[in-house]
Amino acid sequence: MGRYLLVLLFGFAFSAEIPLKVFIEDALERNLELQAYKREVKSKEYEYKSARALLFPNLKLEETFSRTNIPAYVLFTKLNQERITPNDFAPNKLNDPDAVNNFETKITLEVPIWMGGKLRAFKEINRYKWIASKTEYGRKEEEVILKVYEAYANAVLAKNAVKVAELSVKDAEEHMRLAKKAYETGVALFADVLRAKVYLSKAEEKLTQARNNYEVAKKALELITNRDYGEFDVEDIKACPKVSKEELKKVALQKREDYRAINYYLKVLKEARRAVLGDILPQVFAFANYSMYDKDTPFGTQGDGYTLGVGVKWQFNTGGSTFHKIKSVEEQRRALQEKKKLLAKAIDFQIEQSYAEYENALKSLESAKRRMEEAKEVLRVIKKRYEVGMARMVDLLDAQTQLDMARFEYVKALRDCNIAYAKALYSAGILKEEVLR
Repeated sequence: MGRYLLVLLFGFAFSAEIPLKVFIEDALERNLELQAYKREVKSKEYEYKSARALLFPNLKLEETFSRTNIPAYVLFTKLNQERITPNDFAPNKLNDPDAVNNFETKITLEVPIWMGGKLRAFKEINRYKWIASKTEYGRKEEEVILKVYEAYANAVLAKNAVKVAELSVKDAEEHMRLAKKAYETGVALFADVLRAKVYLSKAEEKLTQARNNYEVAKKALELITNRDYGEFDVEDIKACPKVSKEELKKVALQKREDYRAINYYLKVLKEARRAVLGDILPQVFAFANYSMYDKDTPFGTQGDGYTLGVGVKWQFNTGGSTFHKIKSVEEQRRALQEKKKLLAKAIDFQIEQSYAEYENALKSLESAKRRMEEAKEVLRVIKKRYEVGMARMVDLLDAQTQLDMARFEYVKALRDCNIAYAKALYSAGILKEEVLR
């Protein structure tokens, strides 16, 4: 809260530089994709609570109305209403009674004592599904953080591209000044002035494009974080962080949430087997009900009574349905174990691949830095030569073009190296803890 107040008071007016960590924290809190996934995790929690509730007694309230003139039903209805008289046993009354109304109110309590272990298995199935979804949510957070990291690196690249374009405009203005001076002193042709002018115009065009690209890159950050920051800048990335392949492999299987979630899904299948097995085990239950009867009004109490009981149910499917279901669950468990082995190998491959990309990006960064320094020296030499009439404007502008390109390639290589670093951490499942440390 404090950092938002600080940005509000000072940042927006002066285009404050917002660090990467702020965008990551905002994305974890406000990203719409994560918000949707949180809802899915919450739904799993409610499914677990619903399954757990099956272990508790069920209470049922019923109210029914009936009207009949069937002799046996009329007699027992009046018995339940406790209004039988000697006249009701007269033969003509018994054989041809008047129709009778009945309001029956029944309250029933059903208590599952032991249902073959099915109810507890259902509870555990949904509990492990809930835990697995929470674990997978951690992987989804890493995925969103990687998107933020990439968007931030792209914004930094766009910001640096603006700086490169500004330097290019500044250098082009200097070349324009030198060309005019050389023309005025008779050392150069007017064509040099025109060439310098064209180059300056193109540099100004690229500067406008770079500024627009920077604004778009910042909008991408606001889209991912689902937050409006107003006027802001991103902090520069100074270097490419170091990472060790051995350390990544050492922690990957303990940190990768998608790999850890498989363990919970294996437990789901273990409990599913118990639930299926419960179909062929005895089920014990108890019940109690209290009934009220009245001929005139609902919930009336002309007559009442209760029933208590305990029951045992044991059933079998003669076609072997339960055993086939158990075999099906076992095959699912074996399939999931194979997928777990495959994911472990895939994680190892992803680390190898991402680390190779990181090393390549690191080498490209070092190479780009050298090329930029060499291009600066080439431009310096040719500029001196042009000032004394020993080089052409074409040579000077060509050297400037090479420097502009080298500058951009360096900031791009810096972006690529940082993204490769983030992907390496992501492949091992430690991106969140590293960037928020």
